[in-house]
Amino acid sequence: MVGEMANPLFHMISYEDVEKIVRASGWEYKVVGKTLLGRDIFHIKVGNGNVRILIVAGIHGTEPAPVNASLLLLKLLKEEYPMNYNFKTLENVELHIIPLANPDGFQRNYELFKAKDFTPHWSHVWEEARRNANGEDLNRDFMYLRQPETRAIHDVFNKVDPHLVLDLHEFYAKGGCPPKWADETEGFLSTITDTPYNWVNESIRIISEKIAKEIGRALPWKPKMRHFMAEAQEFPVVPNNVLGTHFPFEGAAKVLIETWGVGLANYLMTDRVSVHLHAILTAIEFAEKNPEKFIKMKEDWEKEEIKACREYQGFIIRGNKEELNKVENLLTLHGIEMTRKEKDLIFVPMPQKRGKISILLLDRYHWYNQELEKRRRGPFTIDKIFDVSIEVSKG
Repeated sequence: MVGEMANPLFHMISYEDVEKIVRASGWEYKVVGKTLLGRDIFHIKVGNGNVRILIVAGIHGTEPAPVNASLLLLKLLKEEYPMNYNFKTLENVELHIIPLANPDGFQRNYELFKAKDFTPHWSHVWEEARRNANGEDLNRDFMYLRQPETRAIHDVFNKVDPHLVLDLHEFYAKGGCPPKWADETEGFLSTITDTPYNWVNESIRIISEKIAKEIGRALPWKPKMRHFMAEAQEFPVVPNNVLGTHFPFEGAAKVLIETWGVGLANYLMTDRVSVHLHAILTAIEFAEKNPEKFIKMKEDWEKEEIKACREYQGFIIRGNKEELNKVENLLTLHGIEMTRKEKDLIFVPMPQKRGKISILLLDRYHWYNQELEKRRRGPFTIDKIFDVSIEVSKG
């Protein structure tokens, strides 16, 4: 285990505690956004290597252990060979951390547990705390980016252009856990996923799978390896509106790590935090040893993006000025190149670096979007939320 229970980061903490720890950490940080209730969203940078890793924690307010782990990491990275991992300091890695993506939900969860004397119970799930102050599940907003938190996260993603995203979560064990143990209902204590779904760049898939397996071997809790939102087939078509299924389309390998934790308060917090720290440090160690694999992965992805959209000349988007302004803002947030041709027209040229995500946003009749529609799990094209028409121009 990591440290002693006396460490405050092995207990539930408030948003104010998070803020104090970040500001006193000594690392470079920025405030990259504010929530509806005015709380800051922080982005911390550590190192200056060529392999960029982005950690996102606390996107659901009821999942505290990843937040604590991200904050404890700030201290560990000042040590040589943190937790005995085989890197002395960061040389090949540039680490970017969003330690708390949903401050309002996180604080609400803390307040609700405090009112219950931090008693763990299966009923202490509190959907209102899982979501942000607008009542939205942030992890369903990575196509339309309607919420201030998801806009901030995606803006960081665009500026960092990471090779790897670590998506840290906790899950809820059904069936009365606690007081029952998670093994009695779901049969596992932690979960790891790679990126196995359809139309994802093969180099991204391979790196994601490799890191997931490395993490699995390093964890103190035996994990269950499963495919995120996967269906019966090996490479399913999955909704691309959640962080873990979205960012691989924009050039990053991704691994999702979950621990049993929703409803637990301080119960097993040391173990839960430890799992996330092992996952993070394993990924860093792998990147420190294999920087060339990530550089090659990014090159392969960039080539495939151009190849995947060669059949398109571009997209013509028409609508009134107000609606086109909204479209322009959303496309900019996704890093999509465009030209405002006239007051009532936007042209998105193809091919371009963010080619696949352009197609997923703009071509309702692309086979991937058609498959999502068959399953009633999408698509997430912009003409579903804005009053615009889209003309697809193919060569």
